[in-house]
Amino acid sequence: MLSIVIPFYNEEYRISQSNRLSDSIKYIQSKITESFELLLIDDGSKDNTACILKDVKRKHSDISIKIISYRTNRGKGFAIKQGVLKAKGNKIITMDADFSIDLTETNRFINELDTCDIVIGTKKHLMTQTHTKQKTPRRILGKGFTLLTNMVLGLNFTDITCGFKGFRADIAKLLFKKQKIYRWTYDSEILFLAKVYGHTVKELPVSWRHIEGSKVSPLRDTLVSIKELVEIIFNHRYGKYD
Repeated sequence: MLSIVIPFYNEEYRISQSNRLSDSIKYIQSKITESFELLLIDDGSKDNTACILKDVKRKHSDISIKIISYRTNRGKGFAIKQGVLKAKGNKIITMDADFSIDLTETNRFINELDTCDIVIGTKKHLMTQTHTKQKTPRRILGKGFTLLTNMVLGLNFTDITCGFKGFRADIAKLLFKKQKIYRWTYDSEILFLAKVYGHTVKELPVSWRHIEGSKVSPLRDTLVSIKELVEIIFNHRYGKYD
């Protein structure tokens, strides 16, 4: 079985403005040949997101859909962790609620997990197909964060924050159990732990388009991310991950 984990936080507007969620579920259902489950994580939304997710589950009763919801917003990393640890599949795909990555990539990621432990999408590869670009400040911020993360954590990736990732389930559960960073820098922590424990990670270029409505606050989240990178180094040096 394949498990697909999607976190949501105050996504009422983007979901209700189109049938993107339902259409994406139908697409996945028609294109993925193996059995799958969907884990939809409501990360303490203050709007009507939880009700919309329940309505989607009712409309797609022929699919295994599990909704995980809690009252307090804990961060995207925490939401992904809840889904990963409750996933029943032997392969896990994580993706963002805006579905900015073309879903035709799903089968390619699934197949790559036959030969490596983790597959991560990259929007910065020369082979990446970008249909709608981010605004220049966001692109600079993303590149700067990836460069900083690579320098601080000794990694070598072109795109760390792309939400489209694939994991072998046994590896994912091991890494996310050790996870301590629950907000934007959780990607960096998971990839750092993968390096520490010797798991194979492969980057794949993706087809994608920028979707407006991001919850990222450039100044605030940049400062938080720097703080969290330092925490990762501290946690590793003092055996917090052991």
